[in-house]
Amino acid sequence: MRSHWFQSKLEALQWNVLDKSLSEELIFKQYTSTVRRMRGKKYCLLVVKDSHQGIDDSHDFVVGVVEMGLSLCPHTTNSTGEKAAELRPQPTIGVLCVRSTHRQKGIGLALVRKCEQVAADVWNEDCIFVDVDPSNLSALNFFEKCGYNSFSVDELVQMRNATLYRRGKKEFKPHFLLKKILYDSSID
Repeated sequence: MRSHWFQSKLEALQWNVLDKSLSEELIFKQYTSTVRRMRGKKYCLLVVKDSHQGIDDSHDFVVGVVEMGLSLCPHTTNSTGEKAAELRPQPTIGVLCVRSTHRQKGIGLALVRKCEQVAADVWNEDCIFVDVDPSNLSALNFFEKCGYNSFSVDELVQMRNATLYRRGKKEFKPHFLLKKILYDSSID
């Protein structure tokens, strides 16, 4: 029993000290290097740079990244206004990262608001989704403050498996699917 407790504490320490920062760096490198190759009508990658942190005047320092695309999410009403539990492509925030040295400065909020603006004004969508790890309390609180809520279809809170890469291995982990209404399309 004690060795299991010690093992879990050791894994948590390893994640917080080493693996988390390595994962953040990997995500920043992956998304900043692939931004030029991404094409498509409904894909968005936003990057926040701090030119003051660069190595010299010709380099900018990436401090935040958000990725938004379309993923299959429940659509709870059909064209007649009746409840339906169909899946359809919906704007979804997939990755949101802010460098730990730049958190609590409004960068994450600005990135989320820009995604909402793109989804509403450019893509003409009426809602947006985000997947959040149920154990990531800071992310759940952040998105709740941004107006995202859990929702249910047929009385079941919506969850789905997210694909994660940890230590080079592919893992599937259940995530809450949160939703925010951008505007009420029934009023139009």
